[in-house]
Amino acid sequence: MGTKSIQVSEAFHSYVEAHKKEDETLGETLVRLTGGPRPEIVAGLVSEETADAMEEAIETRSQNQTTSREQIVEQFEATDDS
Repeated sequence: MGTKSIQVSEAFHSYVEAHKKEDETLGETLVRLTGGPRPEIVAGLVSEETADAMEEAIETRSQNQTTSREQIVEQFEATDDS
């Protein structure tokens, strides 16, 4: 799979880096933090067992999530304004 570069604010880069697990790349961290591709997008591309594991991981992540995406967006919008 190919890669792409994106430009993000230093504040957002710091946020992602702060949430990066030791064994993750920054790209993997972004996928984890954003929920990755929606299951309906990858339907038919993975086995049923993999899809079930993905669904369980997404559900667990959702239950453990303490900060909503909206709050994160608000935080970075406030940072960009200063």
